[in-house]
Amino acid sequence: MTSTAIGIQALRAMRTERRKNRVADMDWFEALYRVYISAFLGGGAILFLSGILGDKPITGQDLSNVVNHTPHAVGLITSLIVFIGLRSGANGGPIAVEEPEVRHVLLSPVPHSAVLRHPAIQRLRTFAFMGAITGATANQLLSRRIPTSGASLVAWALWGAIAGAIMGLLFVNAALVIHGLHAPRFLSTALGTVLVGWQVAVTFGDTNIAGPFDFVGSISRWWLDGPQVQDIAAIVVVALLAGAAVMLAGRLSLEALSRRSALVSQMKFAVTLQDVRTVVLLRRQLSQEHMRVTPWVKVPPALRRDVIVGRGFRSLMHFPLRRIFRMTLLTMTAAAALVAAWRGTTPAIVVAGIAMFVVGLDAVEPLSQEVDQPDRTDALPIERGLLMTKHLIVPAIAMFPFFLSGVVVAYLLEPRVSTIGYAIVIGIPAALAGVAGASINAVKGAPDPVGGANAGLALPPEMSGMGTLLRAAFPPAISILGCMPVIVLQRSLNSSPDPLSVTVRTSLGVLLVLGLVAGWVRQRDAIGAYFRNITQQAASATKTEGN
Repeated sequence: MTSTAIGIQALRAMRTERRKNRVADMDWFEALYRVYISAFLGGGAILFLSGILGDKPITGQDLSNVVNHTPHAVGLITSLIVFIGLRSGANGGPIAVEEPEVRHVLLSPVPHSAVLRHPAIQRLRTFAFMGAITGATANQLLSRRIPTSGASLVAWALWGAIAGAIMGLLFVNAALVIHGLHAPRFLSTALGTVLVGWQVAVTFGDTNIAGPFDFVGSISRWWLDGPQVQDIAAIVVVALLAGAAVMLAGRLSLEALSRRSALVSQMKFAVTLQDVRTVVLLRRQLSQEHMRVTPWVKVPPALRRDVIVGRGFRSLMHFPLRRIFRMTLLTMTAAAALVAAWRGTTPAIVVAGIAMFVVGLDAVEPLSQEVDQPDRTDALPIERGLLMTKHLIVPAIAMFPFFLSGVVVAYLLEPRVSTIGYAIVIGIPAALAGVAGASINAVKGAPDPVGGANAGLALPPEMSGMGTLLRAAFPPAISILGCMPVIVLQRSLNSSPDPLSVTVRTSLGVLLVLGLVAGWVRQRDAIGAYFRNITQQAASATKTEGN
């Protein structure tokens, strides 16, 4: 037996033993409990929201539009996923092996292809599974609005799962191929731009030319026509491309793998602590996103009179182009989701709220940087609550251009004059809610100057875990709350003679809640100190009575 064969056999034995040790140390009850909680708060919440509000059935011309435009629309989403995959591969993705494997196994006399083939297959399998779950859920929600399709719920979910799995495979395929071929970043960006531009032209243009990813949308539409030969051929091509991507795994860069493994391990630790701010920073390092050295526009002196506001504007002027593009794309996605919710797909507000929450995480960057440096913050001659509140001014103003892009998308999807008015009424609270949710997430990570870090240790483990999960879900929930006026508008169009006024009142109510969020940021420390004093007084009184 050759030394290479011996090394490969030792590698397999090591991985088998590590897998056994992982399974032996796993608490299956805890794992099932986590899956149950995630399924309940994730998919269960979406399905419950869809059922309780009653989605509007799609009939007539709307049904014809869904049938005709589904391949293009799903293909557009797929093109964006492929673009992200190309960028991920150019930045060293998508594989992140553990640091010991990079430093010891990959530097041993074992072929890199034998070491990295298994992680590549795992990555393909993971993303295919995640895509299948997402696609099955999306198609199941669509089936609730097309009750006369003739296809069973299982068939709907199956076709959606196949389409979603292909999306996941395409993402990993694109990343592995670009990384394995050592393609420069500008080439991956150019290729992704061409594919997205082609799909956009097909989606919004009056043409009979098929888009490069229309077959994915056609597969999700098999509930109408059944399996098509050309779509099956495309699936075979994707599978062959996956095999070629796995074969290229041996050409992945060791330097990129080492850098990525270190960052991913830190990110996993940050996720366990629910430190979203650290996750965002590490994600930017993974994508090699750096602030601009020179600002886009020099901030005028009038905006720099207040030091805090001026520093916030200067920070925004150094945002890199990719961050601005990402925020714009997410805002446009949120606008499209709000239009879908107005048309009757109620759970789309969850997509819109989460998209705006992610945009808000980028917009509140000055506030987050302030939270990251508590020593400097506490040394400033200004109350910390007031300092944090002033940092909310710039993000709220910065959302305006992205808000306009959302209005444009809404008008393109619903080309009516009234759409502009409704988009303004609905979009303002949605954009500000994204900032509010992100600011809650940023400020709650600030160190507490008067203690209280162990406040939740006395709770039972079940209550403590549920409380931690609810605290993590609360900031995105605020962003989703900002999208609720679109549901009120959709319901009041048929039940109210003046739906605009009803929507305006709802938006004002949401803005009032967002104002309370700003007040909480201002008085957070005082509120926390007040409740701690009450708790300490109650504990002292109980102790005195016991003595």
